[in-house]
Amino acid sequence: MRMTQLSPNHQTPNHKQSKPTEDQLQNELYFHLAENMLMKLREEELISHEELNQISKLNRQKFNPLLGPLM
Repeated sequence: MRMTQLSPNHQTPNHKQSKPTEDQLQNELYFHLAENMLMKLREEELISHEELNQISKLNRQKFNPLLGPLM
């Protein structure tokens, strides 16, 4: 197996680093706050696991978080 060490300055071709916009950052914050509230509601058994999943899906659609697809 051949391994190549990449330098810290290595970038893939056509890779453009872009900063998130203010709106994206705000949506990210709102998404995480909403998810934290959901988890607390679930821990207190005020909502079911199914309800948590449904609401979380709606939160991802509404806030379109940058890390949403990873969750």
